[in-house]
Amino acid sequence: MFSGWLNINFFSFKLYIYLFQMVRNYIRKTSRASYGSAALSSALQALENGQPPKATARQYGIPAKTLRRHRDDKVKQPGVSVLGRHKCVFPPEYQEMLVRHILAMENAFYGLTTMDIRRLAFDLAEKMKLQHPFSKKLKLAGIEWLRSFLKRHPQLSLRSPQATSISRIVGFNKPQVDRFFSVYGDELSKHQFQAKDIWNMDESGITNVHMPAKVVASKGRRQISKVTSAEKGRTVTVVCCMSAGGSFIPPMMIFPRKRMLDLLLKGSPPGTIGAASPNGWTDNTLFIQWLRHFIQHTKCTKEEPCIHSSYGWTSKP
Repeated sequence: MFSGWLNINFFSFKLYIYLFQMVRNYIRKTSRASYGSAALSSALQALENGQPPKATARQYGIPAKTLRRHRDDKVKQPGVSVLGRHKCVFPPEYQEMLVRHILAMENAFYGLTTMDIRRLAFDLAEKMKLQHPFSKKLKLAGIEWLRSFLKRHPQLSLRSPQATSISRIVGFNKPQVDRFFSVYGDELSKHQFQAKDIWNMDESGITNVHMPAKVVASKGRRQISKVTSAEKGRTVTVVCCMSAGGSFIPPMMIFPRKRMLDLLLKGSPPGTIGAASPNGWTDNTLFIQWLRHFIQHTKCTKEEPCIHSSYGWTSKP
């Protein structure tokens, strides 16, 4: 009995998947109502001007019965060619409003997920009292509605965002950027800097345990393993600096520990300096250490200065 119940439910599941795919990938098999709304509007205008229905039907390729139904307002949307019961939930102006809101949230670094958009669509339909097939139990628009919405608006796509801290977002705005370039421009105008005297520093986090590359292994095995130094790595901050002339300064590596060991720099580029912090991030003390390292390699002085910029502020040693 259990086996028969399982077979029935498995068949129902396969039938559901088949119907779901059929609706999504449906291809029209007839040319019914293929004349379009533009031709239908022109035909109705010709009827208003006194042209006979049969002649108008032959001219525009629209059945005379269809023309009379639209002329006599016996359809829900006179002048609009709609095949079947399909009707767009949101008018074009509401859809454009949704698109503008999605793009505005993206520019504000609070991009909406697919669940957010489906919830927003349901709330909008309820607020504007529009007829919709959305689930009132889940209070969400359907997945197929979202798929069709993204298809109608190709300027939108599903993307993987890059994590950005709030401090970076707060510092990256028009007043702060204008202030940075104002200070930077003043310093460039005071001195005739050459390319070798203009430096930019940046930092990046790297892990000491890298993700193994794909390997060729036996087919059908559920789990394939490869040896690494550990299963979970820790982030190490690397501070790099380069001039506009193409010169490099040996990097600085900041390890997440309390005390620095010289053994950690084994195999690093010549001249690399190391430091330690509880979380492996830079702080004011470590930046002063980096600045001394920078001055040591660039040999800049008050008489022969160089300019060094990083993260929205400028310093001149």
